[in-house]
Amino acid sequence: MIKSIIGDYKKNKKITNFFEQTFKKNVLISYTIFPFVSKKIMHTNFQESHIIAKVFNELGYCVDIVHYTNNKSIDYSKYDIVFGFGEPFENSYTSEKKLKRVYYATGAHVCYQNHAEIKRVKEVNKKHGSNILPKRLVPWNWSMSTCMSDAIIVVGNEWTKSTYVGYCDLNVYTINATAFINTKTKFINREIEVAKKNYLWFGSSGLILKGLDLCLEYFSHRKDMFLHVCGPVEKDFFEVFSEMLNQKNIHFHGYIDVQSDKFVEIVSQCLFAIMPTCSEGQSTALLTAMGGGLIPISSLYSGVDVGKFGFLIDSLDIKDIEKTIDKISLESNETLELLSAKSQQYIFSNHQVRNFEINLKQLIEKIIE
Repeated sequence: MIKSIIGDYKKNKKITNFFEQTFKKNVLISYTIFPFVSKKIMHTNFQESHIIAKVFNELGYCVDIVHYTNNKSIDYSKYDIVFGFGEPFENSYTSEKKLKRVYYATGAHVCYQNHAEIKRVKEVNKKHGSNILPKRLVPWNWSMSTCMSDAIIVVGNEWTKSTYVGYCDLNVYTINATAFINTKTKFINREIEVAKKNYLWFGSSGLILKGLDLCLEYFSHRKDMFLHVCGPVEKDFFEVFSEMLNQKNIHFHGYIDVQSDKFVEIVSQCLFAIMPTCSEGQSTALLTAMGGGLIPISSLYSGVDVGKFGFLIDSLDIKDIEKTIDKISLESNETLELLSAKSQQYIFSNHQVRNFEINLKQLIEKIIE
């Protein structure tokens, strides 16, 4: 209860003039306030949030920050720009002041994502006679924000962008997410013949949305391979899939800190990161695993272009996972070792914090010019 009260207090807190500047222009960032009130780095959005604030400060704006669920009354008359998403962003349309709005889309469009997760959950419940509930439904419909903003910046690739362009005629720009990099993984020397039998499912909440059920079903029948699972416990999911989760070739590790030696140990054993997700902005968990040298096996909906250094699962079913892994089994160890190196190098070249900062600043400058 105390944690809940503290959490609610932080969510309703407003940070005013974070950098204590005297600029004449002001921006309101409506995203997540936790990176600015906590010393822990719990998600890639913690490092990205500070970059967003830094960019606006460098462009000459006093920076105010609110959490995206904050419903307290805000005087928008002082702002030149509102950036982000959520209730404060949507409520900004009540202001009579002419201001610029930049919608920051961190996932696929809500109309796509909600439908995609519900569809997959229904399929699982029908197959197993269960009553698992969706975990990643977005309860808000921020229609004005996604249709009436001056521009949209989408975290993801062209597929992610496509989920928005059908609902608006705005300029929609893409930007790559950042990955969490554990520098120790750069020096892993895998024995490919052993590692290629080990796969990692690495993700957060929404186990069905991210396709863990499909992975468990496939690997529970492949005793010659091993699946490592790093993620949260969802009680209703675990009740249905407990037998598969307890198979000898399936190892559930729970939540793993990317900066820990345990993460390095798990990544060292594996050669592949598998993510048959049905909806993402851009899967930062997959990017992080790739940063550890793992070869991605993912659906189109991960928001990651894996074609040059990984394998695409054509559709979200067991047959296509089997088809993809059968294709991988035909590759030589030398080819797989090269793909592992390419995957890691791609992350180091395109998904570091510095890349995000440079790209975001260019986009913001283009939008506000």
